[in-house]
Amino acid sequence: MRREAAEQTPSLELSAPVKLNKTHNLDSFDCGEDSINEFLKKKALKAQASRTATVFVTCLKGTNTVVAYYTLSNGTIMRADVLPKRAQRNSPQQHPITVLGRMGVCKTLQGTGLSLDLIQNAVLRALAASEEVASTALVVHPLNEQLVGLYEKAGFLRCPQISPITMMLPLI
Repeated sequence: MRREAAEQTPSLELSAPVKLNKTHNLDSFDCGEDSINEFLKKKALKAQASRTATVFVTCLKGTNTVVAYYTLSNGTIMRADVLPKRAQRNSPQQHPITVLGRMGVCKTLQGTGLSLDLIQNAVLRALAASEEVASTALVVHPLNEQLVGLYEKAGFLRCPQISPITMMLPLI
């Protein structure tokens, strides 16, 4: 017996990620993880104002309704933790990095590839920024082991010397 094709939902048009501002509607955002939801709704604008993170949001096209976001900030790692190992040679004791922080996609859009699109956008932004302000890698601290596979698909490497699920994507 042949199974009938599952009904396909019409594709939603989304905006390219832009910097979060006060006009964005965050009310209906729900990625299923309370800490990620709470950061966006209660702390993201404050973090951005204090320059501890820059928040990029994707909206339903033609609206200010946020359906996905990610954050970028900067930091450093010790030379011994840098990947690939060849980048450690004749380098400073600390390396500047870009941190891909919190990221969330509304439950209704999970499984559509939007997460990988956001990661790609973050990588492109980190590369562009590294031309102006030095950064040797994009580092992410996945919330749980389940998310490690997502970052591995995007080319990130595990860095167990930093923590069990910290991951790095060299920018050099």
